Amino acid sequence: MKLKLLQENLNQSLNNLQKAIPNKPQLPILSSILIEAEGNECVISATDLYFGVRSNVKSDIEKSGKIVVPGKQFKEIISSLNPGILTLELLKNSFNILSDKTKTSLSYQVSDEYPPFPLIKGEEFRISADHLEKIEKFVSFSASSDQARPVLTAILFKFSRRGFEVVSTDGFRLSVLLLDESKIYEEEKTFLIPALSLSEVYRIMTKMDEKEVSFKISHELKQIFFSIEGVTIFVRLIDGNYPPYDKIIPQEFNTEIIFDAEELLENLKRAMIFARESSNIVKFIINDKTVEIHSSSPSFGNFKGVLQNAVIKGVQGEIAFNIKYLIDYLTATKATEHWFGMSESLKPALFKPEKNGNYSYIIMPFKVNN
Repeated sequence: MKLKLLQENLNQSLNNLQKAIPNKPQLPILSSILIEAEGNECVISATDLYFGVRSNVKSDIEKSGKIVVPGKQFKEIISSLNPGILTLELLKNSFNILSDKTKTSLSYQVSDEYPPFPLIKGEEFRISADHLEKIEKFVSFSASSDQARPVLTAILFKFSRRGFEVVSTDGFRLSVLLLDESKIYEEEKTFLIPALSLSEVYRIMTKMDEKEVSFKISHELKQIFFSIEGVTIFVRLIDGNYPPYDKIIPQEFNTEIIFDAEELLENLKRAMIFARESSNIVKFIINDKTVEIHSSSPSFGNFKGVLQNAVIKGVQGEIAFNIKYLIDYLTATKATEHWFGMSESLKPALFKPEKNGNYSYIIMPFKVNN
């Protein structure tokens, strides 16, 4: 193998691979990067068997070949070099990386034991950069990070008569976003994509400044394949039954409030100082004309804030939430006003950015003693 390429192109491709190189691989070879040089194309690849990336690098190939090199060390070597032309050359006993000022020899393995990437076949869809950004912004943060319940670490893609909908939940909160209602799908289709993998797809797409991503679903292989201008991302779909989230979304409300976003967020940040020692619990006390925000700390004391700009409709009441879930929502949406609806103090409550009727955020309340 012998080829020439630009350090900056190779470094960018290696950055695309960074989340596909596991720190604690199931197999030792998975900590490596596969380099394939054939014809007029060089492809570098990495996978942990659940998430994989193949990235094309513009190259001048003098001699074809395939090898496997240590992933972390190869990335560090390439990123340390100055921009310019590099020569990668496989000799009998060493793999050499040559720049205008340096020569580095790196150990390597033959490629025979590296797991093969599947053939890309399946039903094709397209998703815009704008839609991926909305998923990252409004939905991803509600997914669970607890690998003991893998279904909840996923984002649900649902194609139905409503259109294209995405959902995430960690069991305590729920984000539902109707992305596209212009197309009706007579046959309902759903699949579960790991939220972390989808965030990585968004990161790569953003770096490459792409406006649209195509993806194929292989139900047989239980994989989804994303294509982004010279980069292919392989993601193992999560198998399992998603919770019946429709049953959680409240439909009737005894109390409705329009919150000023800035006033609410400022008060919650103050309440957070005291809530940290009390399981992050914050209580809303809803009166005729104002909403009080309460939190307490066994060590420091109590906080009470009054929202003067809240517009209240319906009955008075109390409800308590995990304050972190509220701050996550307000930080993500960045709306100027928010609509809130509740029926009872122990039933799910609904938040919506006032100008986004296609997005709903549902939080399970907590029971607190007076």
